[in-house]
Amino acid sequence: MLRAVVLAIVLATALDIALVGAFAAQTPPDAEAHKAWMNDASDAQEDFREAIAARSGAKAAEAAAKLDDLMKKTEAYWKNKGAADGVKLSHDCQTLAVETGTAAKAGKLDQAQSAFGQLNTACNTCHALHLEKR
Repeated sequence: MLRAVVLAIVLATALDIALVGAFAAQTPPDAEAHKAWMNDASDAQEDFREAIAARSGAKAAEAAAKLDDLMKKTEAYWKNKGAADGVKLSHDCQTLAVETGTAAKAGKLDQAQSAFGQLNTACNTCHALHLEKR
């Protein structure tokens, strides 16, 4: 009898954990998460600038990869909010981040810096739209 009670408790606990995990995986990111990503993106942009100044293609490519990842999250965030302009700009930023990283990894730092300039412009365009207020 005791084994049956313990087994029932263990199974109930496992079910609770599974349900909480499933709910957490389906919960869309909130504005706080988005803000944290934007702070991380600002840090990655600074990392890129420092890497270019140090003429380190590998570090510049690493920073660009971080930006690509953050823009993927941002695209999903705006898709969930129904903001088509934010989705498009986030997608454009991903494309430019990949272009930036590819050039940096190949040692084409001037080309990487040019693509990064376009990426920065796209980021600023999104911020100018004040999407955060939606």
